[in-house]
Amino acid sequence: MLSVLKQYWYDSYSNIRYPYSNSKKQSNTYLMISDAFRGLDYWRGFMRPPNYEGVIMDIHKYQIFSTAEVQRSKSEHIAVACAEGASLASFSPSNLFTVVGEWAPAATDCAKYLNGRGVGSRYDGTFPGSTRVGSCTGLTGKASTFSAEYKTFLRQYWEAQTRAYERGIGWIQWTWKAEIADEWSYQAGLANGWIPQNPTSRAYPNICG
Repeated sequence: MLSVLKQYWYDSYSNIRYPYSNSKKQSNTYLMISDAFRGLDYWRGFMRPPNYEGVIMDIHKYQIFSTAEVQRSKSEHIAVACAEGASLASFSPSNLFTVVGEWAPAATDCAKYLNGRGVGSRYDGTFPGSTRVGSCTGLTGKASTFSAEYKTFLRQYWEAQTRAYERGIGWIQWTWKAEIADEWSYQAGLANGWIPQNPTSRAYPNICG
């Protein structure tokens, strides 16, 4: 399957970057490809400059879709996020521009319908086959139900992730707005203080050491 995917990207590159009848004239449109959840090391040497120009690698980073991940402490979540920076820094300069195109301040899978309609969460043990870590109360829903301590963690985790992901070429948080899961919402984060109005402002500038 990956061989088919790679060929699709090779073919797409030609169509997107050289769309004109004069095959030597290059478009300024960038081609964004996915790591296919294989990790960056798998893609070392793939579609590298100078033979390929204008290719961006998109990766998604969450720590919520396994029992082991939701069992992590707050400090462990932050440490894992910070460690991602080294991988991005070693890959992006000599391979492909790399953007973390999905991530969130959420450290649990408590958000309603996150795992599917009618499917529960690993964190509270309602996901099939999971072991309960704790209660989802106060960890998802409206920000008005969040404690000051939890909001502080959301700010720290947000800063740790942005600090790490900017060691690539940047990040795009998922998502701008959520119906009933403010821990996922950039809009709610701005309104409630765990995301700064200026994303370069840091309350914890040494969060990753």
